[in-house]
Amino acid sequence: MKKIIYTVAFLLAGATAVRAQVELKQTKAELADFILLENGLLVYTLKEAQGQFIYSEQRGRSETSKKELALNTGVLNAVIGGGKGELYVYHKNGRNQEMLAFYTLKDGSFERTGERKLPKLKNHSRNLGLFLSQDKNTLLVAADLGRSQGYEDLYVSKWENNRWSKPGSLGKAVNTRQAEFAPYMANDTLYFSRKEEAVAYNYSSPLDLAAGRAGAATKLAPVINVAGSYNAYYKKAAERQMWISASREQDYFYTAYLLEKPAPAIEEGEADLVPVAEEVTTTPAVKTRAAAPGLKLFYAFNSIYLNLEEVSALARFLNQQPPGTAFVVKGYSDGYGTAQAKEYVSHHRALQVKHHIEKYFPKKQFVITLEHEVRDQKGKDNRKTELYLMQ
Repeated sequence: MKKIIYTVAFLLAGATAVRAQVELKQTKAELADFILLENGLLVYTLKEAQGQFIYSEQRGRSETSKKELALNTGVLNAVIGGGKGELYVYHKNGRNQEMLAFYTLKDGSFERTGERKLPKLKNHSRNLGLFLSQDKNTLLVAADLGRSQGYEDLYVSKWENNRWSKPGSLGKAVNTRQAEFAPYMANDTLYFSRKEEAVAYNYSSPLDLAAGRAGAATKLAPVINVAGSYNAYYKKAAERQMWISASREQDYFYTAYLLEKPAPAIEEGEADLVPVAEEVTTTPAVKTRAAAPGLKLFYAFNSIYLNLEEVSALARFLNQQPPGTAFVVKGYSDGYGTAQAKEYVSHHRALQVKHHIEKYFPKKQFVITLEHEVRDQKGKDNRKTELYLMQ
């Protein structure tokens, strides 16, 4: 079984390849699905007060974000799939004004190439989820079409004789008294999300399209399902896995994650030394650092990024601090790896926390001083970042 780690690009001992988890997008607006195109263009859907709209940006360059006018011809718009250079989009302007439209990206702009009407649906829910297969012949639907197992259930409709068949339930193996949503299909596997009270988790199930039934559902790995959080919109394409997670704190935000094979790979303990700009701030001399840390944040092996649980803990801590609070952010590395890699990891753990605070809590104007330390001891207790209040 392959070991999954949160990192930029590493190999474990013995040159065994692993997957790298990275953040594709973070936003305080409600992130309702996304897709990463082959050219590195990230296309995502945001729920806003005026409706639901589609945006795009180049991967890793949030400053390029823009609302795609061609993809937003409805009040409600959502990306529902893609294939063979096309993007499939759902548009809604009214109860009887719903359409599936197909687009291609040409010279940096999306052009409409075709459309189909939506199957006839008597949806008793305010929510609707759709996924269209690459060949455009299978439509997965998340809705309450009557006689549901609870809230939204999963259905399948097929394109036959130039029309959609009546959506049929995928069966009690996947449909429960909880709400099932965000359907996605890859090969012969159905992926979907299920609400469990205030949280949600991603599941997989074998899919028999000929019979129109799905098999027993299995919850996906913990790295994709952070306990006690909102996890949804899972996708799997070749070497890539993608999903959305969201914290449930006061200042919560949505994060789109990508798990993929890192490139280029390097040896254990030798980090991909990507320079990160650092702004040095000073702490008023009249204050002294508290003897004990106010917060400890822990990391997976070789990771400089926090997982969602640690991000939530950081948000709770920062929400309790008054504006202008000064504190020291100190990163640590344990005894694994080369001296250069350990120095890099200890410094950048603190630096990434500082950047996160500045990005998501700018109005609080915290005063931050950075420190870092490499320890000889090994293990999780030494892979951490500590925050010390200045008193």
